Amino acid sequence: MAKKTSSHGSYEVGHGKPPKEHQFKPGQSGNPKGRPKGPGNILKTVAKHARRKVTVIENGVEKKMPRFDVLVSAMLSKASKGDVPAARLMMHLVLMAKELEGEDLQSGYTEADLAVMLEEADYQAMLTELREEASDEAGS
Repeated sequence: MAKKTSSHGSYEVGHGKPPKEHQFKPGQSGNPKGRPKGPGNILKTVAKHARRKVTVIENGVEKKMPRFDVLVSAMLSKASKGDVPAARLMMHLVLMAKELEGEDLQSGYTEADLAVMLEEADYQAMLTELREEASDEAGS
């Protein structure tokens, strides 16, 4: 079999040498859409959405805050009212943040201190439940 090459003016047309009118023009890509993007990084996506600002009303004043700040504020509020899971989550987040920042985990609190704080949070939650039950029984 002979190679099919034809002369197209002064340019040899053949394998790997398309005719001039079918070649890519300067500035034109052979793959205009490019390689499709991958699924992305979940941490970057979460961080991007957490930084978006939302409008909140705090003490009667309207202000814009990042979503993450609103989330932390709400969790701290719940934790301070005796919500044990919220308190545990906040402690866990603080420890993780310190670990990510490369700080040593010496927060001034020992493991015994943290255990006492969790027990106190459990106790406060139990008291809150007992008060609610007592008020429900008194109202009945």
